[in-house]
Amino acid sequence: MKKKVIITTSLVWLLIVGYLTWYNGLKASGRYKGFNWEEWFWFGFIPLLSIYLFYFIWKPEAFKTLIKDIKSLLN
Repeated sequence: MKKKVIITTSLVWLLIVGYLTWYNGLKASGRYKGFNWEEWFWFGFIPLLSIYLFYFIWKPEAFKTLIKDIKSLLN
């Protein structure tokens, strides 16, 4: 249950930041009125990865469990 909550929270974070990036692109002055991938990457993806990085540094057994879960999905 805890894994599902963490994954859901992560996906919601990426979706919210993606929406705000898209909305900011629509309201920006200039010719380009689209999705700014570099903003989404720096403000959505990098903070998300840093949280997982810190978690795996402080709880290395969680990283081993993650690798085991990924291997079980691929087999």
